Amino acid sequence: MVSGKSDQELKELSLRTGNACVGFNLRRTTRLLQRLYDEAFEPLGLKGTQFSLLMAVAGNKGATIGELAQPLGMERSTLSRNITVMQKKGLVIVEEGKDRRQQKISITGQGLSVLQDALSLWERVQERLIRELGEERIKNLLADLQSLSQWIKET
Repeated sequence: MVSGKSDQELKELSLRTGNACVGFNLRRTTRLLQRLYDEAFEPLGLKGTQFSLLMAVAGNKGATIGELAQPLGMERSTLSRNITVMQKKGLVIVEEGKDRRQQKISITGQGLSVLQDALSLWERVQERLIRELGEERIKNLLADLQSLSQWIKET
């Protein structure tokens, strides 16, 4: 279907596909949005993904990698690598669970302190997004994203 097309036809096809592709548009928006959060958390030496993970650990004291991975929509191996980075920063501790294969993750005092500071930075970004896009639009966007996530999980 693509072979035999001129450069101009391929360019137009690329633009049409990019504009219509949910995956491409979500990835592009996610990268840009992630940059916004990363810049906000930079003074704390934290990434947006680390903030989300720190919140999850704080809210699920003593959870295992498996227990955290599913609601975060992350692969266990990816989550484990991220936990290792945060452990080296002193933000979380990893302890052996009931057997050696289970590791329980908890936030440290330093992690709680960083999280406290990060929350005010997060609130600023949230307020900016609401100011720029409007509260109703943000509410609808979040509902649509949650609905899409649920649909993907069920398929």
